[in-house]
Amino acid sequence: MRSCEYTKVSQNKIYPEASCRTKLLCLRNFRFFRGSCLLNNFHDDHFLADSISITFEFQKNEERQETVTQEKSNDPSLCPVQSAASIIMFIVQIPGASPDISINLFRNGDGSVVLVSSSTMLATLRHAADSMGKDVLGFTSSQIDCHSICSPCAMALFLADYPEFTIMLICRWRSYSFLWYIRKQIQQFYSGISLRMIQREHFFTIPRL
Repeated sequence: MRSCEYTKVSQNKIYPEASCRTKLLCLRNFRFFRGSCLLNNFHDDHFLADSISITFEFQKNEERQETVTQEKSNDPSLCPVQSAASIIMFIVQIPGASPDISINLFRNGDGSVVLVSSSTMLATLRHAADSMGKDVLGFTSSQIDCHSICSPCAMALFLADYPEFTIMLICRWRSYSFLWYIRKQIQQFYSGISLRMIQREHFFTIPRL
């Protein structure tokens, strides 16, 4: 997701219309399903869901009411259903929570609830990068920003051999601009290429008429 969809961002002074076009996600945009049964966001246990659907009401590409669905992965750390369930089940417990409450809320150590900003998200990303180190990642924390969240998703789909149109549909790109997020300097980008290149050592060129 784009940072302006899940965090509070500062107004874009150069293109103010771009800052207003993308709508911040709210509780009403999240739907959890168990099979084909829609769970109630305020009463049901979302951790029992099989899939989650997120509807993006308005985006910078001017697409409206676009819904993306992900199934649970059962991975203890990287499961879209479990991650979303943790967020939503926290939000519905906030006094006065309604379907229109935004999802960028976090509880501080003192118990207060605050809005998560893009600057907070950036600081968190860079702290994680510092913890892992350049030897593991291949880059330093100063080289990443909030847009860097899009790159791992695109790269993971690419390395899993999903076709380009699937990457575009899941990540909601309307052009080949997503290629900016496919980083050819990733070591695994070239996995198996040298071997596959020599499987047909000789070729024959059909002569021109």
